[in-house]
Amino acid sequence: MNAKKKKILGNTAWTIAGALVLNGVLQLFIYPRLNAEMGTEAIGTVLYITGLVSILGPSVGQALNTSRLVVRREHDVSNGDYDRTILLFSAVGIAAALLISTSSIFGFWSYLLTAVLLLITIFRYYGDVEYRLSLNYRRYFIYYLLIGLGYLAGYFLYRVTGNWFFIFLIGEAAALVYVTATGSIFRNFFRTSPDFRIVLSKGFLLVMSYTVTNLTLNIDRLILKNTLGGTAVTQYYVVSLIGKTLVLFIAPVNTIIISYLTKEKVYLTRKKFMLFSGIGLGVSAVFFLFCEIVTPWFIRIFYPDLADAVRPLITVVNITQILAMLSAYLFIIVLTFTDEKWQLILQCAHLALLMILIFAMLGGGITAFASAVLIANAARVAAVLLLGMINAGRKKICSSEKS
Repeated sequence: MNAKKKKILGNTAWTIAGALVLNGVLQLFIYPRLNAEMGTEAIGTVLYITGLVSILGPSVGQALNTSRLVVRREHDVSNGDYDRTILLFSAVGIAAALLISTSSIFGFWSYLLTAVLLLITIFRYYGDVEYRLSLNYRRYFIYYLLIGLGYLAGYFLYRVTGNWFFIFLIGEAAALVYVTATGSIFRNFFRTSPDFRIVLSKGFLLVMSYTVTNLTLNIDRLILKNTLGGTAVTQYYVVSLIGKTLVLFIAPVNTIIISYLTKEKVYLTRKKFMLFSGIGLGVSAVFFLFCEIVTPWFIRIFYPDLADAVRPLITVVNITQILAMLSAYLFIIVLTFTDEKWQLILQCAHLALLMILIFAMLGGGITAFASAVLIANAARVAAVLLLGMINAGRKKICSSEKS
């Protein structure tokens, strides 16, 4: 194995390790402890608010993170271009998030702390671009390690004050302190370049695309909280946890897939597309069996008070999460030989179908909700497969070279 391949694998390992540390702290300690101490209804409210964070944080921060990596190849952008764009998009997003959060947030301080948490988290999602630009993935790992350690420190402050917001505020702030001390992306914060308008326009399109995706991923917390209450939010979240954790592996795997497919100018034939699809289906089947075995065990250990209530949901929700993972895998293959517009088109169509099904079936409670999400995810996989079968072989997969 040559040095370049070793470096790619090493960077992938650091990326996965950072995600595992952060999510391990959250899923194996923070949320189980909060559930035991606060109860399922109250933790449902916490999950609702952190759901808003999970929608807005990556939709603005991660989208502009990705945008900076792409735009820098053609434009001499500055830190201020992105820092000011983040502030602009954040203001709009935070206002919208607080407007829809009236069902679970009460009092001035709760609104204020939610707004502060949203803003800090948006900048945290953007902040790791410092280490992606420099390809310093060891510091990237430390960045996420500090978030996890910050969550642990915040948990002990929560035990003293009774305010759970400190858990997340300290964790997110710890990462920002680190990147400010070791990097430069927040220097010259308000100084823009002549390409500021380009950053705004390209960033807007990515933010919209990411918002649709993250809204779809977290729709369960918003809908269930406002219709069935906090307990339903907690139940669905706990059952879906193992499947959602597996999604952490998709981004690094997709990076490797793109690297392979774009190495040379080749046609991805229908036969090859079917081969990739078959591999995805096979791996998904293995992951589904893993989820079926691990999920009941995980719930009995970390959420014993919910074990009996959620048992009927396990299989349906596991299939739902595996289908979401499969569609993400298939999409990255299809996008190598189709127009990028299809990503936003299919994401919007999936969200529209999901909302229609949810409101049509909501009278059946959490089981009907789970079934609606399953149907929508199955339809998305079918749509991506159909798009791939129609377009495979029609267009070359190109590298950065021009033919």
